[in-house]
Amino acid sequence: MKGFRLNVAPVWGVAVVILSMVLLVGCSENPMGVAPDQSEPQLLQRSTLAVEAIQRSTVPLYTERVVSAAEGGVMTLFDVVLEIPAGAVPNDTLFSIGIPDINVFYNEFGTNGLVFDVPVKVTMSYRDADLTGIDESTIRIGWLNGSTGLFQDVVCTLDRVNKTVSGEVMHFSAYALISD
Repeated sequence: MKGFRLNVAPVWGVAVVILSMVLLVGCSENPMGVAPDQSEPQLLQRSTLAVEAIQRSTVPLYTERVVSAAEGGVMTLFDVVLEIPAGAVPNDTLFSIGIPDINVFYNEFGTNGLVFDVPVKVTMSYRDADLTGIDESTIRIGWLNGSTGLFQDVVCTLDRVNKTVSGEVMHFSAYALISD
């Protein structure tokens, strides 16, 4: 039996091409770590002036408080309002709003994973959005599905006069203003 010789040059060539492509393409700068796809909704961006105003503000980018199960309550942080009705949760519960990236309309609502007995109303203002190239009629609220890494649409109402979007949610996770 004659010896067998494996030619590994083609394998190395393929590896070099793949590595080069990875280095050229780079990583996504999306705050959720998902590469943007033009067929998927995109996060609405804040205008440069709005970002600068938030940076100068002394208001923290996070707020929390215990909301009474019997009375409900309202929480506000910059351009987000949560209206928690009485009976939404069975016990007094810690609610929070966090803004991890001031460049986009993306908020983390907590307690993460909390499910409601009665819907909680979320209103997000886009008055400080950069609407360049955006069809305003496509602006809506989406929640980030942790299983897929994609935003799921929330049934909502767009108020073009007041530049707000409102919807009722039955659970907490990350929510954002998205558009096509």
